[in-house]
Amino acid sequence: MTSFEKFHPVLTAHLTLDWLTQAPVKSIDDLFSKESIKTAKAEKMPSEILDTVKNINHIMRLVMNGKELTWGMTDSSSQEFIGIISLRGFEPKSDTGSIELIIDKKHDDDLAEAVERALQFAHDHFDFRQITLTFNKVSAHTRSSLEQIGLEEPTENTFVANV
Repeated sequence: MTSFEKFHPVLTAHLTLDWLTQAPVKSIDDLFSKESIKTAKAEKMPSEILDTVKNINHIMRLVMNGKELTWGMTDSSSQEFIGIISLRGFEPKSDTGSIELIIDKKHDDDLAEAVERALQFAHDHFDFRQITLTFNKVSAHTRSSLEQIGLEEPTENTFVANV
């Protein structure tokens, strides 16, 4: 099993992706009350700060046990916490993974950059054949952003990338 401990921070041109434990709990908790873009599995968010702390601890246990990779996203210039992105599909081992995310809607222009980096990361380090992103609903802007980086939408609100 690959140790995920070395997989942080991950950088893009404008973002730093690092463990959730590197972001202030208050910033993570505040994200859940903001208008945001979320994949379907990210729809259920904690409503209390203690639940946020429990959620962070649970996620980090999954990361340290090699079951998922989850990073907090920070704007590299302003140091503002803007979202969470996860790469899943390690348990049970599968050739199809998924990206789950929540990003502050006012940073929707950063969504494609974060997804593109997660796809490249999956390609460079793992044996996934495909990566999916599934939304309950998706805006025209998000759809356009994902299509511009090469994702296809074979069924409504589900996007697929071959890696």
